[in-house]
Amino acid sequence: IGTLIYARVVKANSIMNPELSCMDASGKAAEFGQLKSGYTFETSTGLARMLLSSPTCPLLEALGKKLSFEIAVGLNGRVWVNAPSPSNVIVVSSAIKESESYSRLQQKSMVEKLLAKLS
Repeated sequence: IGTLIYARVVKANSIMNPELSCMDASGKAAEFGQLKSGYTFETSTGLARMLLSSPTCPLLEALGKKLSFEIAVGLNGRVWVNAPSPSNVIVVSSAIKESESYSRLQQKSMVEKLLAKLS
């Protein structure tokens, strides 16, 4: 109890326990497995979808140009962030939480201002 796992939901219904897999649909481990260290928080499912969007989410792209971090986002709105320094974890998580109601352009601007303060 208490271990955080990044997995794919294979089956889920109301009368059985869900079936999870740490393999992707082609049978490869991909990025699934235990998430060690880091910080976990909840967002809306809409924000989670935006973070997972393709092309790359402008918020994560802008943060990634200046900061080193790892992120795992679930469609259920749960987000895990890990970085070499606690301050990077705080900056990335705070930027994600703050961006909830921002447009893509506003997100990029917010990150630029945030990173300018850190420099």
